Amino acid sequence: MNLYTKSYDPNWGRIVEMVVEKNGKLAENSKDKTVFKLILHEKGEIKLNNNGNSYTIKEPSLIFLSDKDCPDIKVVGKASDTVLYFKPSAIRDEFSLEALHDGKYEDSFGTTVYQDYQLIIYFFKTEEFENKIIPLSMVELNKIKGLMDSIEKELTIQHDGFWPCRSRSYLMELLFFTEFLIQTFWGNKEILSEDDTVFSLITEFLSEHYNDAISLESLTKKFNLNRNKLNSIFLDKTSKTCLNYLMDLRIDMAKIILSNTEIPIGEVAARVGYSDSNYFTKIFKKQTGFTPSAYRNSNSTCR
Repeated sequence: MNLYTKSYDPNWGRIVEMVVEKNGKLAENSKDKTVFKLILHEKGEIKLNNNGNSYTIKEPSLIFLSDKDCPDIKVVGKASDTVLYFKPSAIRDEFSLEALHDGKYEDSFGTTVYQDYQLIIYFFKTEEFENKIIPLSMVELNKIKGLMDSIEKELTIQHDGFWPCRSRSYLMELLFFTEFLIQTFWGNKEILSEDDTVFSLITEFLSEHYNDAISLESLTKKFNLNRNKLNSIFLDKTSKTCLNYLMDLRIDMAKIILSNTEIPIGEVAARVGYSDSNYFTKIFKKQTGFTPSAYRNSNSTCR
């Protein structure tokens, strides 16, 4: 299997360094040393053996492997899995495997390069293999499955010239959400206070639904809190109100999409929860000092 996607139209002449595979040659392709692998295990059972350590995975889980992670994988019975294979260059041209492993971008703090680097650093910086296996709730599973399906659709249908950028945008959104899940999973291994638990539940909800219509009233109702308590928790944990936290989350995702794709501004706005593109432009400029178009022109990685 080719672990990349070619454009159907020879006039486009594009190759996108990623592909989605469902219930395919997981055991074989997991050993590929040229790509990162993001495995969504939905149901059934798979067994992994890595450096003499065995892991049996029965519950919905997300497994992230670098090019150097090549475990023996055995699919037991009728397991259901979706795997995204991608090269880091699918995110940025300069992200070669060698440069990433050499730590070339660790000192690029404050730049869009560093922002993109943070989205994949956990693939090759995580030392304990068991920390590469993240259990998922059904909501988390469906969110990730939806993003993987969107990537597969863009790579397969290629219905317009934006398919390379659009598939990349879904990849960035998937990695953005995965980064949050990993940090939450690691953080939950510590003993949490009641406020910590509430904060974790709400931030997880916001990360799953930031592209939906969300109000303070809907959050207080869902989590059975009054608005003062809700904002008190967020101010204590982030120095921001809950809605300001949500706005920053949306703007961060918008910046990633803008700098890594050429999809229309209106589509970017809708992807991060703003149905009115003019309002999105106003908020984006207030937060960043740039209009979305100006930000893209200054930070674009698109070829």
